[in-house]
Amino acid sequence: MTTPLLSLTLTLLASSLPPLLLATAAPPRVGFAPRALKAMTRTAASGRSAPVLRPRSAEPSAEEPVRQAEMSRAVPFLKRPDGLNTRKLAGDYGFDPLGLAKDRESLTQYRLAEIKHGRLAMLAAAAWPLQELENPMLAEKLNLPNLVEETGGRSPSVLNGGLEQVSAAYWTAVVLLTVVIETIGNERWGGKVAPGDYGFDPLNLMPKDPEGAAQMMEKEIKHGRVAMMAILAFVLQEFIGHSPIVEQTPFFFKPLFS
Repeated sequence: MTTPLLSLTLTLLASSLPPLLLATAAPPRVGFAPRALKAMTRTAASGRSAPVLRPRSAEPSAEEPVRQAEMSRAVPFLKRPDGLNTRKLAGDYGFDPLGLAKDRESLTQYRLAEIKHGRLAMLAAAAWPLQELENPMLAEKLNLPNLVEETGGRSPSVLNGGLEQVSAAYWTAVVLLTVVIETIGNERWGGKVAPGDYGFDPLNLMPKDPEGAAQMMEKEIKHGRVAMMAILAFVLQEFIGHSPIVEQTPFFFKPLFS
């Protein structure tokens, strides 16, 4: 009786052991977690079908090429700041060495400030030499004060002086106009249009197609950047040279043959 009973017992054990042995004896695949291994063991012991476990992706081998960080187009030896990748903007050459634009919101605010300064600089870069050339003549004909006489022909500025000659009414009008433009512009913008888009295009110069509009915005930001550098050069050159910019560089502002 002992031999048949022992055979029956061994047969039953053999029918239930293979799943358990396969689960515990076989080496686990890459990415198996201990918790998942215990769950599979319990499932095999209970006789239920084991769940299908997918291995996690393995680490890249040393032979696989490592993707290099994108470099700045403006400063090729510096890495392109990650904050500039939060939105696509015209004139983006990867220049932000101080990392000021850390996210989409800060990038948008800096672009708004850049466009405003660029537009003011373009107006100033044109008005600065025009004032030095034409103000004496216009003041004499219209019986108005010559604003460049006190400064020796130089445009009034913080460094050149002469700003006290400008009427208070003018400064008041400038401040009020700025408040109106900012208020209307902020209400219109609201983050829904391109930074700096205030709907001002009386001559309808902005192309209707996306490609043409992108090119126009690219030109505007480039001209604004050049103008900011130009007006800075005007201020420093006159402060150091103590003479009008139109006399220091007459080939830019006066006819070659006169």
